Amino acid sequence: MTTNALVKELEDFMVSRVIPAEPTIHHQLAAAKNRWTYPQVMRELRAEAKARGLWLFPLPERLGGKGLSLTEYAPLAERMNWSNYGPDIFNCYSGTISNATILDQTASAELKDRYLSRLLAGDARSCISITERDVPSSDPTDLKFAVTRNGDDYVLNGVKSWATGAAMEECEFILLLGATAPEAARHARHSLILVPANAPGLTKGRIETVMGFDDAPYGHCDLIFDNVRVPVTNRLGNEGEGFALVQTTLGVGRIQLGMGCVGAAERALQEMCSWVETRVIGGRPLVERGVVMDAIARSRIEIDQARAFLVYTANLVQTQGIKAARSEVSQAKVLAPEMAVRVIDRAMQFHGGAGFSYDTPLAEMWAHQRTVRIGEGADEVHRELVGKFELTRQRAFRAASKPAAQ
Repeated sequence: MTTNALVKELEDFMVSRVIPAEPTIHHQLAAAKNRWTYPQVMRELRAEAKARGLWLFPLPERLGGKGLSLTEYAPLAERMNWSNYGPDIFNCYSGTISNATILDQTASAELKDRYLSRLLAGDARSCISITERDVPSSDPTDLKFAVTRNGDDYVLNGVKSWATGAAMEECEFILLLGATAPEAARHARHSLILVPANAPGLTKGRIETVMGFDDAPYGHCDLIFDNVRVPVTNRLGNEGEGFALVQTTLGVGRIQLGMGCVGAAERALQEMCSWVETRVIGGRPLVERGVVMDAIARSRIEIDQARAFLVYTANLVQTQGIKAARSEVSQAKVLAPEMAVRVIDRAMQFHGGAGFSYDTPLAEMWAHQRTVRIGEGADEVHRELVGKFELTRQRAFRAASKPAAQ
């Protein structure tokens, strides 16, 4: 199947199956005794998507994926994010893709057989645990969580926070970034350890809300480690390589994240346009008011600008590697969620009270996109990086342009 045909099939599936199921998902979660597991309709949609081959698009075929390049995957990532539930329906949640990639590249055959195979099949979920409550996440090299070697085991003690997806029944393992050598050089202090979700001494603490949403069935919870022991063989990569391993997935991860913002904004614009054409206020349809037309036009321009830059960045990463595209990746990380928040906010404004309820997907989408401006590096951190790259580029340009001495 060509990429264009795959995009069309996924688009049809989103419009005919996923988006109409959103109210049922909300109803089933509200009525569930256990909110931290897939509701029945999501199980059915995941099974149907898998049966149709709409599964693991960016992973290689040997892992059950489609082997799509970054630029081929970009339009799919956009469309599946027309719904907050979309990426997980196709087993393309960003954490699943990145964690599967890390396990494939670094895990032992035993760990792959036990955990990776179930993750790829969609029979299990995973999470990555990095954030600590009292440590600014903008610099992960400062993480303090203690990982101590004891014979053939690592002993884990401490609390991790905002572990997205760890509350789920389906979450079978956690990739934990902890300090194995706290006195080493900054980028060599941490290791990545696979921790079974049912390890003795591991308990789940409070579940956070995001602007009032608990993000069921996924959730963001504290993980409390009390003398949790895991074999040293559960380490992924060499000791001290944890920070570098996490960085290896940023190319696909950031493009997927950015295209997700574009997809959410596109859905918001669809909701805005359909609403203002039927809503009558003061005897006039909203669409006849200039301020509404201006908002629609601004939204279209901003969405198309963001999409074009993300596709450009995806091509740069694909052809020259993540190192050559560091400035562009940081620019995209700032540009895309800021754009999505603006577009969704306009749609909420024109919907009035309905824009803040489950009558539309807008409020939930806005809350999610607002968190993206902080998650995976706050806007301010990425702007600082972009500024540094630009100063370096300008200095090099001036030096190259300086006339040679006579």
